[in-house]
Amino acid sequence: MCKKISLMLSIALAVSLLSACGNASDSGADSGKKTSVDLTEPVTLMFKSFFGDSADLFNQLYGDRIRKKFPNVTINFIPRDSGTGLADLVAAGQYPDIVYGNTSDIDSSLIDLGLAYDMTELIKKDNYDLNRFQPELLDAMRNTNPDGALYGLPMPYTNEFVLFYNKDIFDKFGVAYPKDGMTWDDAYELAKRMTRVDGDQVYRGFSSFIGALLRDNQLSVPYLDPKADKMYDPEAWKKLLSNLARFYEIPNNNRDPKKRSQTEEYQYFHVKKNVAMQANQFTRYLEFPSDLNWDMTTLPVFKEAPNTGTMASSYYWFITPTNKHKELSFEIIKYMLSDEVQLDFARKLAYVPSIKNSNNMFSEIGKEVPLLKGKNIAAIYKLKPAPALPKRDRGLVGANPNELKKIMEQTFDKITLDNVDMNTALREAQEAMAKQVEAKKSQ
Repeated sequence: MCKKISLMLSIALAVSLLSACGNASDSGADSGKKTSVDLTEPVTLMFKSFFGDSADLFNQLYGDRIRKKFPNVTINFIPRDSGTGLADLVAAGQYPDIVYGNTSDIDSSLIDLGLAYDMTELIKKDNYDLNRFQPELLDAMRNTNPDGALYGLPMPYTNEFVLFYNKDIFDKFGVAYPKDGMTWDDAYELAKRMTRVDGDQVYRGFSSFIGALLRDNQLSVPYLDPKADKMYDPEAWKKLLSNLARFYEIPNNNRDPKKRSQTEEYQYFHVKKNVAMQANQFTRYLEFPSDLNWDMTTLPVFKEAPNTGTMASSYYWFITPTNKHKELSFEIIKYMLSDEVQLDFARKLAYVPSIKNSNNMFSEIGKEVPLLKGKNIAAIYKLKPAPALPKRDRGLVGANPNELKKIMEQTFDKITLDNVDMNTALREAQEAMAKQVEAKKSQ
């Protein structure tokens, strides 16, 4: 659901903000290198996304730029439709050349289909500098497989977590606004102060996008043990669940047990406008109405992990092993990850660059986005990303990460809505995850 909403909103923003998408400079971080690739020979490349991107969205974000920079390339983008999923294409003997997607779906959408290609050889041959990227993003890709293969290079991203707050509610009760650098304990005390009943109106102090916050957690706790096909340390999960659950145990701040939709839960902030603070992905600001008086701070941090945000959640460019024009495809990806293109994405779409925060690019984020004028943009990059999830041992089967995410969401619901004790809920989560491992074994 969150991917669909994000993509719908992205296309609306792209229409208005990327009209000059082809105007970025041709030069990039690697612009001084002479390429041996023939950029005059006509070539057709098939592009495919893990997600439901339309052709319009693809063109506005990527396709039009690529055509201008590489006029010899004809792009065949395959949007999602009945019978055009990655598995459908492979079954029909149609193999895309360049794919983009995330690490959550990499097993089912790339590795299991035989579409994963280690780009290390191309990188070495080109002497391409990987040190320019945020190391956590490279680690996240390498740790998707026991060999540490670099199947993809990280794109600019928008899924970092922040703490949104409603200024009007804080003003109403004469309470100072949240500040960058708060701990979860600080936020909890503030949430208690801001959870109030005023006449017939209940004001909630806190809400969150629960499943994604647990998935991308700041302590880098994985669903599965990296050494065994079982749930990771329940005590580590207990810490994460307890930290978040206490906010929902504040009188008048819990959800309605009959309404368990996570979409509805995070929408309370900007639809009902009765929530003082919300921990959510930055891109949600696109859904906020014009009359919502909001700003944001850094996501609260754990005392044992100061200055640490959630794990970075980037998309990646992939080249497939069946691609007959790998060198040309690598040139395209290099261009799309160049400083100039990433700067354009930062300014016009408020994407966080996938490169290190070592120049002035991060201070340019959102400069040309009217909705972000006057907002605390630094909140989205002040914290360092949490370390990537650990690599799992060779031979382990694993399980569908999207199903594991659902299990932890259901576990949280049991604890906060069904009054199931923590130990029982975690034991049931272990059993549910074991079933998911068995389900993958049988595939």
